[in-house]
Amino acid sequence: MRRTPVLESSPIPSRLGGLTATERRLWRAFPHGELVDLRSGDTDRPSGADHWPADRAVRGEVIAALLLGACPPAAGAVAAVRLAGARITGGLVFDHGQVSPLLLLQGCRFDGPVVFDGAVTESIDLSGSQLTTLSAKGAQVRGTLDLSNTVITGPPSTTGTGEAGEAGEAGEAGEAGEAGEDERTVLADGIRIDGSLLAEKAAVTGSFGLINAQIEGRVNFIDAKLFNPRAGIESLNAGGIRIGRSLLAQRLRTQGPLRLPGAKIGSSLYLTGAQLDGRGRSALHADSLTVASYSFFGPHQTEQVDQPFTATGTVRLPGAKFGSGLTFSGARLTATAGEPALRANRLQVAGSLHLGKGFHTDGEIRLTGARITGHLDLVEMASPDALLTLYAAAAAGGVNDRPDSWPGRLNLDGFSYGPFSEYAEATVRLDMIRRQVHRADQSRTGGFRAQPYEQLAAYYRSLGNDGEARTVLLARQRALRAELPLLRRIPGHLLDLLVGYGYRPLRAFTWAIVLLVASSGYFSRVHPQRVSPDNTSTFNPVLYSADHLIPVVRFGQSDNWQYHGLPAAITVVLTVLGWTLGIAIAAAVTRTFNRN
Repeated sequence: MRRTPVLESSPIPSRLGGLTATERRLWRAFPHGELVDLRSGDTDRPSGADHWPADRAVRGEVIAALLLGACPPAAGAVAAVRLAGARITGGLVFDHGQVSPLLLLQGCRFDGPVVFDGAVTESIDLSGSQLTTLSAKGAQVRGTLDLSNTVITGPPSTTGTGEAGEAGEAGEAGEAGEAGEDERTVLADGIRIDGSLLAEKAAVTGSFGLINAQIEGRVNFIDAKLFNPRAGIESLNAGGIRIGRSLLAQRLRTQGPLRLPGAKIGSSLYLTGAQLDGRGRSALHADSLTVASYSFFGPHQTEQVDQPFTATGTVRLPGAKFGSGLTFSGARLTATAGEPALRANRLQVAGSLHLGKGFHTDGEIRLTGARITGHLDLVEMASPDALLTLYAAAAAGGVNDRPDSWPGRLNLDGFSYGPFSEYAEATVRLDMIRRQVHRADQSRTGGFRAQPYEQLAAYYRSLGNDGEARTVLLARQRALRAELPLLRRIPGHLLDLLVGYGYRPLRAFTWAIVLLVASSGYFSRVHPQRVSPDNTSTFNPVLYSADHLIPVVRFGQSDNWQYHGLPAAITVVLTVLGWTLGIAIAAAVTRTFNRN
């Protein structure tokens, strides 16, 4: 391309040589901030820039010179580089520069990297363009960084076999390992953006780095595609990021872990309809994430169909804090091998946690030590083969459920909760506790823990329903008995038969009456012997039976009359049963007085 030296309103730096006609046009438009639009309407996609005419090319060093003050602004105008539909040859490098003009390069194709590490700039708009790499480490953007509809193909070492210019699709997986800075497609660690970061419908092949970034406005990854062709390497690494407003990532698609450890979001988090694939590692790594308002991991609803949130790989939220609630309703989670589908140890939700309305996983939902100030919502959960771990968790607002909503396997040891949304009898609620897994083998149900029974009994007591509470505690004793060796179960079976372990006092009265009638009938047919020849009393079989059946109280019959042989053995059995029934009745009366 022939470059012709020309006289401009300001001197051209000698290092730039002669400007082409297109560069000269841009140079003249810059002081007034005028748009230079090279788009013809046909074949304007940046991926086809190799077929563009030569007069659509602009050197990156020319743009950098304008940004760094080679041409002064016109009086009364706002200088800006506004260029559309150009092929930027060479790299666009203005690192550590103080840039006052706006930069708008829409629908452009960049042959080299874009580098503004450590620079202080006004708003930058690269929307609709195609880049290889973007580096902005430690930069400050006093406005908005717009990457909407951009395609960033990555350096040659990370570009896959697919056509990155079309959709940024990842090629074949490369060797696993940690991505170095030089291998990142977007390297913006420590960037500070006073406005927003807009990457709606962006397609990035490689790693997108935003570690410790500070963005005062919102971050928009709606409909973006972040694909890393290297197996196990993150698609987005935004550990420690600070976002003043919301993180919007509806329908985001990733290949490679999405990392947000220690991130702080000033408003809401939206991942509705997102499809996250950790490619053998965690799909979402968000340990100690803090979200001030609500967080959505549910389906994205449209008039035609609801697109669910899906995660292939563990969703990690240990120590995360959510200010107004958290929903996974309708989500579909596939666990990493050997890991839970949802790992949320020490989770804190100042609101409700929703795991219903079609929420599905076959893996473990680990909520160990979680604290939920609202309610735990399990209505219409569709995870019959999952393991729900609520060890030492708390749902202060209670549980919104239906008896058939709970997964088939549970770990409820230490789980405390408020009221259930719907009342159900103890026999129905006990089915939930019977799904408790064994300590040694979590694939088997029927494991015994005392605390879940105590908690359920406390719930019924809080409603004033002591009968249902006793049903729960009786079930606890029976479950405990089942854990004992066979011979040690015999006394328990006897106590259960006679008095329901003391939780069935009416049964004790019934047994006492039956035993009194039966023993009286028996002793009326078997005549005893007088203890003393001087005894002149008349034998009364009812009072004799009562002497042995009722503890402490004496009617004098056993002092004057005695049996030998089988009748004597029966009196001993009657005395033992009397004490057993008496203790059960006394315990029931004591519980009644203590409760009142």
